[in-house]
Amino acid sequence: MNQAYSSLAQFYDESIGVDYGEWLRYLLSLTLRHHHLPKEILDLGCGTGNLSIPLAKRGYKVTAVDISREMIAVAQNKALAENLEIAFLVQDMRRLDLPASTFTTVVSGCDVVNYITTPEDLQSAFSAVNRVLQPGGLWLFDLNSARKLQETYGHQSYADLQSDYSYFWDNSYDWQQHLCQMELTFFAKTWGGLYERVTETHQQKLWWPQDIRKMAKLTGFTCLACYDFLSTSRWSTKAERWQFVLRKPIDKK
Repeated sequence: MNQAYSSLAQFYDESIGVDYGEWLRYLLSLTLRHHHLPKEILDLGCGTGNLSIPLAKRGYKVTAVDISREMIAVAQNKALAENLEIAFLVQDMRRLDLPASTFTTVVSGCDVVNYITTPEDLQSAFSAVNRVLQPGGLWLFDLNSARKLQETYGHQSYADLQSDYSYFWDNSYDWQQHLCQMELTFFAKTWGGLYERVTETHQQKLWWPQDIRKMAKLTGFTCLACYDFLSTSRWSTKAERWQFVLRKPIDKK
């Protein structure tokens, strides 16, 4: 997981093509829908800070965690340019080293959980998030769906050419393991005008909503909802992304 974004970090914001403003408005609308007031927010799998930074601008106290040092470095530079106080940490979401019951809200955007590829690691991550959430807190995360991993990515290849870099993206899908492997090759322009070739391999696991519900129950969460992304419609096989809302119950003892 940690090496998957070592080279991509410098190109990530240009290549991702995501409206993070819309994404953030959607997440905050879900907190309202589920009668939740975010205060202290953990952006888990924060990448280059595209959710952390606008959250901090809105006045939330934000801690941002990612396993990739390179992605964190980009995020820190962006926050510094905005004079924002965000605690950026390099940590593995399966083994969070944060005080218990620290956060009212955890957000994980852009298919972070798909990068967890075994049930054992998924349980570790869910348990780690549960520990740092306050009772009554929400964890909002999305997953690339079956349609996205099996068809849109599937065995497809993509390429893009920019002024200072280009990339080739080759995918394969293992139907037995339900794993999508992505081989990315970048050609980045150097100071001398030549191009340096760098490669990365990404793996994403297809987790069905029923898998998430079972894991939520096992690790002490209540799965409040699974929506087709950017909507409040129940999840469907037509969507390319699913949005989950999990709650840590309040101890009534």
